Amino acid sequence: MLYDRRLFKCLIGFLFIPLLITHLMPVNAQSAATCGVVDALGYPVDNLVTGYDDFSLYRERFGGNHTGIDLAFDRWGDPIYAAARGLVTYADPDGWDTEKGVVIVSHAFPDGSTIYTVYGHVEQRNGIVFPAVGECVEQGQIIAAVGWPSRGRPHLHYEIRNRLPNDGGPGYVTTNPLDEGWYSPLDFTALWQLRFNPAFMGYITFDLVPTLPPTQLESGTYVVASDNLITAVQPQGQILWRVQTDGEIDGLASLSGDRVVAHTVNGQTLTLQGGRYVAIWTVNSDARPFHVIGERLIFVMPDGSLTSYDPSGLPLWTLASGGEVVYFGSNGTQIAFASRTAGGVVWREVTAEGQVIAEVQLTGTPIVKPLSDGSWFVLDHDRLLHIRGSESEVIQNLMASGQAAQIGYDVNSNIYVYLDDANNTLVALNPTGEVRWRVEYPREGNFTAPLIVAGNTCRLYSLDVDGLLNVFDASDGRVLTQIQLYAGGRRTTRPLARLLRVDAAEQVYVSSGFLTLMFLDGNQLGEASC
Repeated sequence: MLYDRRLFKCLIGFLFIPLLITHLMPVNAQSAATCGVVDALGYPVDNLVTGYDDFSLYRERFGGNHTGIDLAFDRWGDPIYAAARGLVTYADPDGWDTEKGVVIVSHAFPDGSTIYTVYGHVEQRNGIVFPAVGECVEQGQIIAAVGWPSRGRPHLHYEIRNRLPNDGGPGYVTTNPLDEGWYSPLDFTALWQLRFNPAFMGYITFDLVPTLPPTQLESGTYVVASDNLITAVQPQGQILWRVQTDGEIDGLASLSGDRVVAHTVNGQTLTLQGGRYVAIWTVNSDARPFHVIGERLIFVMPDGSLTSYDPSGLPLWTLASGGEVVYFGSNGTQIAFASRTAGGVVWREVTAEGQVIAEVQLTGTPIVKPLSDGSWFVLDHDRLLHIRGSESEVIQNLMASGQAAQIGYDVNSNIYVYLDDANNTLVALNPTGEVRWRVEYPREGNFTAPLIVAGNTCRLYSLDVDGLLNVFDASDGRVLTQIQLYAGGRRTTRPLARLLRVDAAEQVYVSSGFLTLMFLDGNQLGEASC
């Protein structure tokens, strides 16, 4: 897919010159707003397959990173639709020479931005004719047909960008397209579809796909890890600093004083403040993320022991576990870890100083939800336990759960459990363990646990690995609404980057694990029986 564009073919006869000039001349005097402001954004083809996303993919053949996505493979002649209303700024059947034609539409968005959608490798076929330059088009209007380029199968090359209104463009760039004025088409579309939702409050789009959930510093700055890069981003989206580590980052946490600590798969551990190194040392821990309690960093070592450091790299204590660690988590004040021993699974609670303060025997690998009061909900096969120190209370005997089970709870101590069983059961319990309701979760299990968070009033939220945000009425389990976020297509294999959080004002912080972190007013997400 090389997009070497000819300026013009040789013109045969003066009779054709006015027509060609009208067809190709740039539209500079007209604004996209002439055609109205965008109030809906869709996709340019039917039967969209989002699982294939080659935006920014490096291809050695073309010596650069792809500035768009390729859609509608082997659908030669199928109609292509305008993604939104706008003004045609370019339309040339020979815009990419033997790689076929290009149509560009300019769009005025409600935030005042002007965005261009680009449709490449397109043809005038099956009675479909390109719109004229200067013509207004509406969303869903047929503007071209899928073409058959000379160097590839029939497909549509689709771009969204803020530059080059009168040029098909290069197709590939040697830098990150996000830094050069291009957008990820699928992420951009999903974001704007949500921005038209009354619940939308704001967003931050990062320039690299995070590989861990974003963490927020006291100043409001967000810090994200992407492979071996740590980036600090202001809420307005400006990059403050970026630091490269010696390998992929497998742990990231914020500290007081706008400090951040990170750990890599190679053991490099570093404390940063304002993009500057405060400390750097080596911790050869296992692959799971570390936890922070105050000024204590706690790691699981390959032999199952726990080791603690302060942010300067000073070793503080080590605690032997006696077996394989099958759970490691924190409630903010204590660490809990479960180890598989010869006598079964042992649950232990540990203080920030490394003292074991509680021990409980379990039957298998637990699924755990820390509570704000320092206790824990633990799903141990079919037993839902409430663990307080060394006391363990059976709240309810549930059906056997799967490995993707998940627990949530609300401010009234109601409990919500996705069982990941054969029936995809989502069950709600009152504080004493009585079943309030039981419903079928609105999708099939996929062996990746959804994130489940209860709101402060009467809503329950879950986020699936494919980016589907589900909002339930917490009183009866009814689905109030579902919102499809873009989770990265073929790059959805990193569910650890997902984020779902609800604050005291019912503001929902949600990220599918791809480029954008969004803020929603949960009170606007469907009517609930509050």
